[in-house]
Amino acid sequence: MKPVLALLVAALVLCAAPAGAAAAGPSKPWLWQCTQIHNADPQYRCYVRLLRLDIEHSRDPARELPRIDKRVVAVGGPVEAGCHVLMHQVGREYARDHHVTLSTLQRYVPRSNNPNCSAGFGMGLVMYLGPEILRSGGTAAVRACATLPTRYREYTCVHGLGHALLRAYHGSLGQAVHACRRLQARYAPDCAQGVFHDYWISLRGADGTARPRNAITSPRRICDGRYTYVRPCWYRYFLERPIGLPIRDAADLRRTCRGLRSIQRFGCISGATLELSSDPFEQMRACRALRGLDAAACTRGIADQALAGAPHRQLELIRMCRSADCYGWLGRTLAVVTNGGFRCTALVSGRRSCEAGAARMRGALVTFS
Repeated sequence: MKPVLALLVAALVLCAAPAGAAAAGPSKPWLWQCTQIHNADPQYRCYVRLLRLDIEHSRDPARELPRIDKRVVAVGGPVEAGCHVLMHQVGREYARDHHVTLSTLQRYVPRSNNPNCSAGFGMGLVMYLGPEILRSGGTAAVRACATLPTRYREYTCVHGLGHALLRAYHGSLGQAVHACRRLQARYAPDCAQGVFHDYWISLRGADGTARPRNAITSPRRICDGRYTYVRPCWYRYFLERPIGLPIRDAADLRRTCRGLRSIQRFGCISGATLELSSDPFEQMRACRALRGLDAAACTRGIADQALAGAPHRQLELIRMCRSADCYGWLGRTLAVVTNGGFRCTALVSGRRSCEAGAARMRGALVTFS
């Protein structure tokens, strides 16, 4: 057994089977060691360590991650809210210690469409593969992503490819985006979204990144079209932005994007919608207070992936639509989340637009998470 893995397994045994009288006492809640820590950095490190131990003990991350998705919901708090990002690091570490390659990637990618822990771990695996990805310019990675069994996992993999490219190019936005542009049209914008996401993360040096020297911090400059992909650039900014005025309703969306025009405003509204709430129904209510292109842009930010595995709630959400744009976008993204299983036939209004959107589930999503 490799030394690092041996230490991890030994630590897991000690944690799982305390000696003496303690072993006979009541069992502790899962991850209790971390929930007691109230300092953010040590708590983050604790969660990474114990989640990694859990995955190592299972010997099958593809099956274990879907179970972890369910367990973090029961724990709640920081580990549920931050599991996706925690799993970026866990995935990178796991890939390093198990010598994951593009040819073996499918063996380890979680068998789940859950956007939280499972998606984060899958992205972490791909991030680790940056040097190998760089040697092929990304084409070999896209082929590996295309072999994954669901559309959502394919999308997550391509997004992770963007993260990996920016890190492999040591933070050079231009080079990383250019690598994405050389991919097929159905992959390039979603790869670029991963590049921009990693850039915004790097401005605060989080998730294993380093802040670039002479970094441009304004999305109004970075997302002005100089890097081709305006909407993907804006889309992830608000989740990583410095603390600013809160975004709570339609008026705040308009205020936040004031002065922007055309595709920049569209991208800004879509991204800002992510900060309204993590509840897609609350987001939808704000979108319904907008009109025209602002309403269409807002719809692009609705987090309907949070309703994975809840078909009745998915129908409840899409029935709140008031426009063909809304029915089309939700029909498309719910088809992605369900791997084509969402049925527009259950709709009375908007069915044709929904079906047209679902038929495009294999195309680039551009703004999605």
